[in-house]
Amino acid sequence: MMNRQEREQLYNTAWKHWGAEAQADQLIEEMSELIHALIAARRNNTFYTYAVSEEIADVTICLEQFEVRMRDFPTFDKPGIEVTGCIYDQVERIKEAKLLRLQERLFQSMEEKHFPELTDVTIGTAGGNR
Repeated sequence: MMNRQEREQLYNTAWKHWGAEAQADQLIEEMSELIHALIAARRNNTFYTYAVSEEIADVTICLEQFEVRMRDFPTFDKPGIEVTGCIYDQVERIKEAKLLRLQERLFQSMEEKHFPELTDVTIGTAGGNR
């Protein structure tokens, strides 16, 4: 099994050899193949197939390659604002905000599903106030 340093070296070498455009095209192709595998898996009512696992691995490799490359470039969030790390740090900040939003939406949905009486607020209607 490759360690992190070996993997990063492989990603950087592939990027330099084939170029950014080819690597972006590869990511797009792999994501498309994952979509097709997921559609087939949904038709068969199982997502735990070798085909899905293989396509997730391919997409993950491409995304890891982009992550490694993005760590080499500084972030400039807004003009006039100090550099705040690498471009991938920006991805992590966005990801964290999206995870918090997912958590909020999940808890709200669970509350609505399991405790509808707590979320069924009918202020000012014929049904009365709660």
